[in-house]
Amino acid sequence: MTVAEMTTAWREVQEALAGTGAKRVLVDVTALKSGLDMKELFDLAKILWRDFPESGRIALVIRWDQARFAKLLEMLVRTVGLYLTAFVSGEQAEAWILEEAKGREPLEEFAN
Repeated sequence: MTVAEMTTAWREVQEALAGTGAKRVLVDVTALKSGLDMKELFDLAKILWRDFPESGRIALVIRWDQARFAKLLEMLVRTVGLYLTAFVSGEQAEAWILEEAKGREPLEEFAN
């Protein structure tokens, strides 16, 4: 998936969030075939950060071999105030989202 494709997909997520008022989302990137270089990682961080709801949360579902990329992304977006946490288990990510959103409507899952 290219940065342009990620941008398009993320815009769809943002539109859905804006329509529901939700601030939490689960994003599954396990289908990504290749890793990102440092420039692409920075571009992705900017994409995620742009126009995301204040105090929003992102649960990122990854494969084990994506852990380095995910930890770098976590660090990058947290420096600008976006709370992203990576999980290798979709069930754990969903539980985290639901735990954080007690008393709120469950979120739709977005996968690439």
